[in-house]
Amino acid sequence: GIFVTKQFVEQKVEDIQIQTIHVPTGQRAELTLADGTHVWLNSRSTLKFPNKFGTNKRNVELNGEGYFSVHHDKKRPFTVQTEKYAIHVLGTEFNVKAYHNSPLFETALLNGSVEISSLTMPKRLRLKPNEMAIASQEGLNTSHIPDYNYFKWKEGLFCFEDESIQSLIEKLQLYYDIKIDVQRPSLLQYRYSGKFRIKDGIDHVLKVLQLLLSSYLLGFISLTINLSYIDTKKEQKVVKRTLMFIFCARR
Repeated sequence: GIFVTKQFVEQKVEDIQIQTIHVPTGQRAELTLADGTHVWLNSRSTLKFPNKFGTNKRNVELNGEGYFSVHHDKKRPFTVQTEKYAIHVLGTEFNVKAYHNSPLFETALLNGSVEISSLTMPKRLRLKPNEMAIASQEGLNTSHIPDYNYFKWKEGLFCFEDESIQSLIEKLQLYYDIKIDVQRPSLLQYRYSGKFRIKDGIDHVLKVLQLLLSSYLLGFISLTINLSYIDTKKEQKVVKRTLMFIFCARR
């Protein structure tokens, strides 16, 4: 289940209770903060937040992916702190993806306004509605949100639209805490579209991919590949299995 821990921080007037909520692999969580802000957390995400906010700021800390619908309060800006970046808002709806030990960082804004900062950025980057920021080696790049299926994880769906095998594998590894090795790296360029329920697990995802994609033989090339994955959390033992699938991919 979902884990919640608590600690106390000394304040001049009263103790503030810091809570930590962790979402296990394959699950999601939904909660409302003390100020009325609504938060959805994706698989393997951790959020630290106080039981009550101060008079001049509202700060939370995220490791993973979260969707925030922030209660408007001009006097108390809301900040989501991640490992490398901070997102500053007054009142808005936005998505943040920032898992520790992963170079991936994305922020997508639905409405309102957010500013993104980091120690390495000379000034804050401001996003407009329907824009997203993606981290690269050169810094943060902005683009329009390509597809609103991007937010379907809130409903427990893993959606992808014309995505490469490489991108697909990176997301599956994050959501399910596994390691997937493709024996033929040349296959990573092929692209797919579809959606799955996250709670159904990695075996189901791979089996459905096989069934769905094998029905589109016309205009596609059929490929047989091996996918071996390591479950790094199962009784602290390394578990390897090789799965055979037939994928149909664009040339």
